[in-house]
Amino acid sequence: MANPEKEVLFNNNHNNTISCDFLENILSKLDTKSLKLCECVSKSWLSLLRTPYFINLHLHDQQPHVVFLKKKVRKFYHTLSICDGENFAEISLQKFPFIERDYSSPLFMGSDNGVLGLFCFRTDVIHLWNPTINEYKELPIFLDSSCVDSVLGLGYDPLTNDIKVVRFTSLDENGVVGTHNLFKHGNQVWIFSLRNNSWKKMAMPNIFSEFEIPISDITISVGLGCSIVLNECIHWMVWFVNRIGYNQSSLGIVSFDISNETFKHIKLPKTVKLERDYGNNLANFSGFLSFFTLSEFQVVEIWVMKKYGDSDSWFKYLSCNLLTLLPNRYSMKV
Repeated sequence: MANPEKEVLFNNNHNNTISCDFLENILSKLDTKSLKLCECVSKSWLSLLRTPYFINLHLHDQQPHVVFLKKKVRKFYHTLSICDGENFAEISLQKFPFIERDYSSPLFMGSDNGVLGLFCFRTDVIHLWNPTINEYKELPIFLDSSCVDSVLGLGYDPLTNDIKVVRFTSLDENGVVGTHNLFKHGNQVWIFSLRNNSWKKMAMPNIFSEFEIPISDITISVGLGCSIVLNECIHWMVWFVNRIGYNQSSLGIVSFDISNETFKHIKLPKTVKLERDYGNNLANFSGFLSFFTLSEFQVVEIWVMKKYGDSDSWFKYLSCNLLTLLPNRYSMKV
């Protein structure tokens, strides 16, 4: 599909012309490092490569990669292994360019559009890092949050060509540190815009009004997994822990529309139980919102949402007992 905003022709030194669409198709197939070098060819090329249209075109033409965080706590030496999305073969190994200054293990917040978000607990510093071109940015600290619980995530806004970071906090509207309920109505939510290089504050809306039990009897906290971006929304898996009866606790998903900056609660199937001490994590399953659970009996269940936003469209894609996949030691030949 042609770029409707740019139908110009590019000239080279031999007075030949290259169609903009033809050039876009060629350049979109390049890896990010090679594309970075192409920005130095001319101002016209630089202008083309920085347009939101081309950025999205290049992103969709790239093969998906998987990243693994490798930690060496004693030596404070952390690396990021970038692997092929199909066979997990390592493509490159990147050393963290900023981790040596605070000697802490980073929390992986999430990723989108090739940008990773990492949060350092000890210094309360957030980094945005593009490991492919090894460029990073340290975000300005917006408050003294040494005693403030928080949940973070990031996503790309295609409407404004911007990376946004969302941070839920335990601060109420008056700036007083409240309970561990980070999604409480009225709590401060901070949003960082990379384009503007600034934070702004908004109040957490009431998105849990449909609960049958009083919300005052529930502690809402986030799971151990990082945020997931899908359909231009950031998603977090949350726990609804009933302080009166734990067996009535449940799971849910909080979503944040990156462009409209609105929140929504996505319900999970009622049959799914909270496995707090084991595993409950979100995933992007071939473009569909999904999650998996791991029970104490090592049973993995994968659930997929057929129609995004429709809580009635969840279906169980897979149920597997991991113990059955292990070799039987008593039947092995000696």
